[in-house]
This record gives sequence, structure tokens and C-alpha cells, in this order.
Amino acid sequence: MFNLLYLFSYVFRGALKKITKKDGTIKYRTNVYLGIDSLTGKKVQTTATATTRKMCEIKANQAINNFIKNGSTVAREKVFFDDFNALAMSWFDSYKLTVKLNTIRVADNYLKVYILPALGSYKVEKINSVLLQGIVNQWAKNANTSPIKNGRREKGKCRSYKLLLNYIKRILDYAMQLGAIESNPAINVIPPKLKNRTTKKIKYFDNDELKKFLSYLDSLDDTIDNQLHVTMYRFLLATGLRVGECLALSWSDIDFNNETVSVYKTILQNGTLQNSTKTKESTRVVAFDKEISHSLKMWQSSQSTQRKVVSLSNQYVFSLNSNNLIYAYESLKLQNHFKNANVSNIGFHGFRHTHASLLMNADVNPKEIQLRLGHADYSITMNTYSHLAKDKKKDTAEKFGNILKAL
Repeated sequence: MFNLLYLFSYVFRGALKKITKKDGTIKYRTNVYLGIDSLTGKKVQTTATATTRKMCEIKANQAINNFIKNGSTVAREKVFFDDFNALAMSWFDSYKLTVKLNTIRVADNYLKVYILPALGSYKVEKINSVLLQGIVNQWAKNANTSPIKNGRREKGKCRSYKLLLNYIKRILDYAMQLGAIESNPAINVIPPKLKNRTTKKIKYFDNDELKKFLSYLDSLDDTIDNQLHVTMYRFLLATGLRVGECLALSWSDIDFNNETVSVYKTILQNGTLQNSTKTKESTRVVAFDKEISHSLKMWQSSQSTQRKVVSLSNQYVFSLNSNNLIYAYESLKLQNHFKNANVSNIGFHGFRHTHASLLMNADVNPKEIQLRLGHADYSITMNTYSHLAKDKKKDTAEKFGNILKAL
């Protein structure tokens, strides 16, 4: 600091003006060149005035520092928010324009359930690292002590407190960009470690349960409702699509000539159609077998006889009387089918897991499985499903033994 002040003393010594006022008091004044405004491209100057030469030089130094902290501009005025709630809502309005609908839904939930109840009433400039660390520590304590039932913690005690901290950092970065604060206190917060209390068990059908469930589907009465659901369940098992991707399919997405389905949109759990998939890699073309092709054609024929259907091209594949299927209702219906079939409740995602397990045990290249499932990264496929190929452990040992015998 001494060297910096000395430098400014040297620079401004010649430009300092000693001014004697009418009442005899003495003032020192100097013109200060701040730099080029980053927004306007114009040179920026100001003046510094003080009762002593040294204080005048210090004020000149402060003016330059403030100019730099404000993004090297004076064109942007400092923005004020009544409290953190107002800041967060302003940030959220901008954030919503840059992300997908499901991401908006998740962020909105985190704001309402966690972040705003903890920070909403605080003045933005009063939020510091100590306050934030205490809040994150409490979130971590809740996550590490909350009972886990069916793989879930109690509401308001989620395990995603690191993500919550990340949202806070983004909001406060936004405040810095607007000049509401000079530094981001969230940067210094260290999230505690999440205790690994349980291993998440993947739900899927083994061969015996799968045979049992398929036999149950074959035994159902040939009603229009059963035909719809049997076709959908078999389609999910055969393609590994996510249920949202499946419910978003139109007949124009089905290519019967090549026996493929184009996946490029999804329906969220709240029923909203999102014209994009979960990730970039999830947009894909998936092949299906001749049996599924036949089932789809049979269902298409049945659907076309419904009076309310005018054109099938833009009609959802899995819909009844032109009414879209609702995820919550379909989930309950699926649970009833599992119960009646006397098999495990693996949920809709269990069809996807079963599909991957069968491919793994059939020695299908994991890279091909990744592309088929639309995983963003190869490691996701391997970390999630490699242990499901349990039937191959013995085969691998026998193969190694045969290799030794052949030496």
C-alpha cells in the first residue's frame, strides 16, 4: 500500500492545486484520470478534494479502485434491493430465460423450500460468509441425520446442499455484476461432507420376475385400456426410453420402415411438453425389434378407430381418446399392475434399468448401450449398470480358466 500511495503521490504531486477559500481554510484538489469506460469506450476523469495533500492523493487512489471494482465503468449505476428475496427473484427472472423447463422447476423448488426461508429477509449487504456457513452447516446436518425412507429423506432435508450453495453463489455474483455488493461472501463457504449412509439400490427385474410380468401382461383382457398399457410397457422394456420421452412421442416420430423411434422431446411430470431432451446426448434415434413394431401397428390401428381422433400424424402414440396420459395417474396404475402380477414395484425407470441389465448380460458393447440410453457420458453407463451384469462373473472366471488351459 505504501508503494502504491507513493506512486500516486509522485503522479499527482504536480497536478495538485492548493486552494485558499474566503474563510482562510485550505483545500487540495486534483484531476484524476480513471481509465477507459468498459461500456462507453470513453475516457473517464473525476476530481479529488481534501484538506491535506496526502488525503487528496488517498481519495484519488480510492476513486481509481472503485472504478475498477465497478467493472471499469461509471455508466452503470449501483442497484439496490430491499432484501435478498428481491435480489433472488430478479436473478431468477433472468435465469429462467437461459435454461429448460425442468431446470426452472427444480430451481424454483430449491428457492421456495430452502434458500428464501433461510436468507430472504436479510439485507443483501449484511450477508456474510459466517452467516452462510452456518446455514449450509445446518443443511448438511439435516441431510446427514434425516431418516431415509424408500431412498428419500424428509422434505426440507435434501442431500443437495452443495447445489443450494451454488445457487446462492450465482445470485450473489449477479448482485456483484449490478454493483449491489463489492464481493461475494459465498466464495469462502466450505460445504461439509455428505455421509454415505446407504447405497442406492437400482430397481429392475431379474429374468424370473421379467418372465412373470410378461406372462401377466399376456393374460390381461383385450380391452382398449389394456392394449394401450401393455404396448407401452413392452415398448419401454424394449427401447430403454425414459417415461417422459415415451409419453412425448407422436406417430410421426415412429419410422416403421426402419423400425426406429426419434427421441427429441419429453413430457415433464407436471404434464408440460418440453421440446428438448434431458441432455444433448439424449436426443437420439433408437431401434426396436419386429415384435414391438407389430405391437405398435396393432395399437395404432386400435387408436385410429376412436371417434375423437382426426389425424394420427401429430397424435401422441400413447394416448387414449385423444387425452394425454398423466404421469401421476399412470404411476399409480403401474403400481397396481405390479401388485396384481405379484412382482417388485420397480417403477417406470425400472423398465429402463431392466433394459440396460439385459443388454449388459448379453455382452452388448457398453458404448452402444450408452448411445441407446442417451447418457451424456460413458462413465454414467458403466458406474450405473456394470454391476448388474452379475450373470457374467462366473462366465468371466471360466473364460480365464480356458485361456490358461490353452497355453
